Amino acid sequence: MSRKSDLNHYSETQLRHPETDIENPRSRRKIVVASEYKDARPWVLSGVRCKELGLFEIAHLGVAEMLAPYEVVRANQSGAFFMACLGGQGQVLVDGRWRTISAGQACLQPAGIRNSFRIGLSKRWDFCWIRFGGGVRSNTIFRSSSPVLADFDAEPLRSAITGLIAELKGAGVSRRNHQWIELAYDYVRSFAGSFRGDARVQKLWDVVHARLAAPWDTKALSKESGLSFEHLRRLCLKEIGRSPMNHLTHLRIQQAIRLISESDEKMAAIAREVGFANGNSFSSAFKKCTGHAPSHFRSGAASGAQE
Repeated sequence: MSRKSDLNHYSETQLRHPETDIENPRSRRKIVVASEYKDARPWVLSGVRCKELGLFEIAHLGVAEMLAPYEVVRANQSGAFFMACLGGQGQVLVDGRWRTISAGQACLQPAGIRNSFRIGLSKRWDFCWIRFGGGVRSNTIFRSSSPVLADFDAEPLRSAITGLIAELKGAGVSRRNHQWIELAYDYVRSFAGSFRGDARVQKLWDVVHARLAAPWDTKALSKESGLSFEHLRRLCLKEIGRSPMNHLTHLRIQQAIRLISESDEKMAAIAREVGFANGNSFSSAFKKCTGHAPSHFRSGAASGAQE
């Protein structure tokens, strides 16, 4: 087994590269791929094709039983990515640091960021996933209080995915395909949008999202929520998976990505509009969150991203 220090060094080396696929050949996955989705990787080509996935803007989904070593780095993902852990343990890169994901938890990452995950020190990691394409559903599935990492029962989602696979390998009735996909999609939408935590936290982030340019700091967030900052911090870590200041940065960067992609505004103006005092702090935070400089999202380089 690799020592922790060796693993960290190895992983940081891999993260310098734009694309990484390290996989144990004994690992197994069952995958369904949208009919129009083009990807030359063998595990994608081996998937069952399904035209109905395109109606939900899903590129592919599936169930995996991965053995160490396993590590994936995607430099710039064009659509949201949802992963739910069924067994074992893995790690996902969130806000520039590795976070552990165990059975009974799920992770939801937005488009436009460096998406990286690995088994870490575990020997096996079982999970199911849904990879969205870059479209309206992918971009609107998130809310201001959507969790990045939170508790989630993955068994119903696995059942929906395996039900779709069984249908495609059997009669493949379009209506039933659609129903299985709609069920799987609804589990992700519920995770992203059905906030069941403290209502004061959800209200806070709705207010912050509407006023990103305001000079939010720990004192202002605490006052707006009506909670002590330590209480707010504990609730955010539990219910969203981020500290309050990290979630504030996340909301600002996601709004900046939209503005950069959809407008011709100058970077300095966008930085001010989303709440950064100057271009340097904006660029630094942006690169830490996404793995890219802000200009990358205006150059069109993101359009061909995979995974």
